[in-house]
Amino acid sequence: MATSSTKTATNTPKKATKTAAKSAPKVATKPVATAKAVATPAKAAVIPKATIVETVKPVVAGAPIKKPELIDRVMAETGMKKKDVKPVVEAMLAVLGRALTKGEDLTVPPLGKLMVKRTKEAANATIVTVKLRHPNNPGGPAKTVVGDEVI
Repeated sequence: MATSSTKTATNTPKKATKTAAKSAPKVATKPVATAKAVATPAKAAVIPKATIVETVKPVVAGAPIKKPELIDRVMAETGMKKKDVKPVVEAMLAVLGRALTKGEDLTVPPLGKLMVKRTKEAANATIVTVKLRHPNNPGGPAKTVVGDEVI
């Protein structure tokens, strides 16, 4: 019987463990997120490839042309003397300035079309924002030569 008592002693802890597991309260476990569930939102947030609509070329502005240089360029273009060119250029600039400050649009064929976008009165000046539409072909529409005729 000694053997049976040792078997009983060894069997008792196993039964106690099983009984303790059955009588222990069940604890709610949280579901563990799997890799597949985490990867799903990443697929939904796919960003479309950007499309370039227009390339922008930076323009470096040079020094502004001042009135004496403008008069010199007009003298070189026309071949006239400075005493004849200066009053005409000054009168032209005065007329253009007055028309633009009044908000008038100007259409000057070699230059293009000047359109006033905004005007603002400042303490000592009127600020005029102007848009210039300069034609690609300032000489007028392209002329087609067919044989000896110009169309």
